[in-house]
Amino acid sequence: MDLKLLDYPRYFLSTAVVLLSTYGLLLGGNYSWMGLGILMGILLFDSFLESDYSMRDQRHPVVYDIVVGITLLAGVAHVFTYAYLAGAGHFATWSSEIGAFVSVAMVGFVVGAPPLHELFHRETFVQRWMGRIGNALIFDPWREITHVVTHHTYVCTPDDPDYARRGENMYRHVAVSLYRQFKESYQLEKQMWTKRGRAWWHPKNAWVWRASILLGFSTLLFIAGGFKGMLLAIATCLIGPRTFLEIFNYCNHYGLISATPGRFENRHTWNHLTPFVRVFALEITNHAGHHTDSYVPFYELEPDEGGPEQPQFMICVLLALVPPLFFAMIKPRLAHWDRHFATDEEREIAWRENARAGWHDLNEAMLADERPMHRPDIAAAAA
Repeated sequence: MDLKLLDYPRYFLSTAVVLLSTYGLLLGGNYSWMGLGILMGILLFDSFLESDYSMRDQRHPVVYDIVVGITLLAGVAHVFTYAYLAGAGHFATWSSEIGAFVSVAMVGFVVGAPPLHELFHRETFVQRWMGRIGNALIFDPWREITHVVTHHTYVCTPDDPDYARRGENMYRHVAVSLYRQFKESYQLEKQMWTKRGRAWWHPKNAWVWRASILLGFSTLLFIAGGFKGMLLAIATCLIGPRTFLEIFNYCNHYGLISATPGRFENRHTWNHLTPFVRVFALEITNHAGHHTDSYVPFYELEPDEGGPEQPQFMICVLLALVPPLFFAMIKPRLAHWDRHFATDEEREIAWRENARAGWHDLNEAMLADERPMHRPDIAAAAA
């Protein structure tokens, strides 16, 4: 048997988790926790596994595309099933209410969001529009704009709203990042309709059809579950995939430095390459390859075996919720990055960033390094 053929069915695991979570919602009671339990169980097991640097088989790419499409549709059905059941009073106890809500939110984040990200990066018309419409699952059809335009251009610089600087905690980052993304997406779209001489409400303006996606999505949720079901389903989208995606972004480039805005190098991102995380995330945690060329399909991404890595993805997300624990994890890795990955120019920026953050121990580690410091003020400190 050709073992490389096993690369294809492994991605159906995401679809299976969504379907099992939906089944748990239908059963109700304590089964409403099924999605969360299965997901966390797999990720806990994954946290004990070594990183996977293997390439995927690419002889039958249509199979991968089918998996992505099915998983996205299953994610939509998952949310609508929850809206219907919540609106109908199906969850009779507080335990089942909480279990259903948390399961939908977390499955939506880990399994539901990666397909829409993968698809709005695709170049074909149908796939890109599936991703754009799928952005309703994070209740933010404008997310594509700042992600593609500013994040991929200005990664690891303060001009990137997704970037978290050294010393910044997750809570401040999420609040500031959401505000900056909304503001920048509005400004970018306003430039387009102003340039074309249109009124802000013109139906050809991108913001109009993006707003229409949200309106249509909300209307269908209302039809499915009434006012209560609609509000709870929207809340799972906002608290789950929308907010946790920003926590994921917080981790992905945290504290790294780029002295060359607009020119990405593999050292400018952290990678999370454990086997099940790669599958659930559709390789988005294989992050260096994605930033090198964001239009490359997930199954063609080549893991960066020698690049910067963080602990398992879900561990990092949970640590981010407790800033002192996250800082204890990330600071030694940043010190290692400063010594082994940063260019001379990036070390100079890192020096200033460490001083701004009050992380003087990282600068002391930099001074103890054998690499020379070229800036006069840093050289003086070393002397």
